[in-house]
Amino acid sequence: MSGNVDIAELMQVRKVKIEAVSLVGLQGRDLDDQKRLFGELAGRMEEIGTRTSDSPYLVIPGDFRPIVAVEVSAPGEVPEGMIAFKIPEGDYVAFRFEKKHVGDFWSNICTSENQMRYNIDLSKPRFETFSHELQSAGALEWYIPSKRT
Repeated sequence: MSGNVDIAELMQVRKVKIEAVSLVGLQGRDLDDQKRLFGELAGRMEEIGTRTSDSPYLVIPGDFRPIVAVEVSAPGEVPEGMIAFKIPEGDYVAFRFEKKHVGDFWSNICTSENQMRYNIDLSKPRFETFSHELQSAGALEWYIPSKRT
C-alpha cells in the first residue's frame, strides 16, 4: 500500500460496541516483546483457571507495553508474574484486513487524517483478537476506541 492507495479499499471497517473484557496474561517492556509473550503465555495457559478461551488478545496500551492475555470469566487469582487487565466498555472501530497489509495499516492509520476520518483515539488501549477463523483466513482484526462525539 503505497502512494495514493486508499487503505479503506484494502480492509473492512465497522463500528462496534464492546462490553468490558477481563483478561489475564503477560505484559512486556516494549513492542518487540510480543513474540516472546505469545510463547510464554502458550506455555503457561493452564495456570489461568478462569479462562473462557485459549484464543489470545494482543493489547497495546497508551504506554506501548504490550499485553498478551486470554479472556477470563473473573480475574480470580492472578498467577505469579502475570497481570489482570480490563478492556474498557465502549465504542470501537474494527479494522479487518489481510496479514500482509499490517505494516501499511499502521503507517497509514496513525496519520491525523485517518484518525479524524475514522474518529479513533490511539491514546487509549487498542487490541487485536486471534481467533481460529481469522488465522485460517490469513486476516487480522484490530479494535481501536472511538472518540466520544
